[in-house]
Amino acid sequence: MESNINSLVSVIIPCYNDHVYIQEAIDSVNNQTYQNIEIVIIDDGSRRETKEFLKKIQQENLTILYQENAGPSSARNNGIRHAKGDFILTLDADDYFDATFVEKAMFVFNQESNVGLVTCNGYIFNENGVVDEIISEEGDAGHFLFNNSAIGNSLFRKKCWAAIGGFDENMKKGYEDWDFHVSLIKANWKIKVIKEYLFHYRDKPDSRNSQADKFHKYDLWKYIYIKHKDVLVDNQEVMINTVFSQMEILEMNCHNLRGSMDYRIGNKILKPFRFIKGLGFKRK
Repeated sequence: MESNINSLVSVIIPCYNDHVYIQEAIDSVNNQTYQNIEIVIIDDGSRRETKEFLKKIQQENLTILYQENAGPSSARNNGIRHAKGDFILTLDADDYFDATFVEKAMFVFNQESNVGLVTCNGYIFNENGVVDEIISEEGDAGHFLFNNSAIGNSLFRKKCWAAIGGFDENMKKGYEDWDFHVSLIKANWKIKVIKEYLFHYRDKPDSRNSQADKFHKYDLWKYIYIKHKDVLVDNQEVMINTVFSQMEILEMNCHNLRGSMDYRIGNKILKPFRFIKGLGFKRK
């Protein structure tokens, strides 16, 4: 059995205009019970306030890299290329980990040599406190293709990152972690979940994940499904069942909406306007 007890862990923190929150992320790394850690921060073309804040950070085990804005995949890959550790922890600049996560994750790696990535459960929070939970799951590539079941900030082996070509830099709008998880499993590595709430995700209305869900979700889904169409083919029955189940739910919701009191009232209010519109159409 391999021993990773004292291996160096490189924490990669892409930062884009997050000077308000990044110190909390750094503190969560400094407070880890696992001690052999370095931090690599990648400033991804931030504005002046963030650059000035980063220049003030004085810490021996910390390196700051600067690049033109190119997105989290590029920033993560840049940081990992400069990392000295054999294990990589990705951490967004506005989130943080509990103090025991790295130690517990490294214990898993030390026990199971076929594990490529270790994640955990997490809390979603905002200025009002905890608002939701993230429940991570284990599974094969098919499971992960239909359900991104691991937190995007996780600890993994650097050689796994190298084997699958790193994070996909074409995915500038989001979901690059989802693609990374599928690619890692396809390369015959396992994802393991620590069933504890050790991660804290900051919910911001203008976050990149929120923007991805609102404006880019379906384009990103298509990109991932086409890129991993081999997994899709192997799981085509699951895909067919999923698609038709969603269609059935959507159709039932439409029927329920049409039968609701609000819909009937709205339909009566709009009826005269539809009549006028119909007259106008006939005159053309």
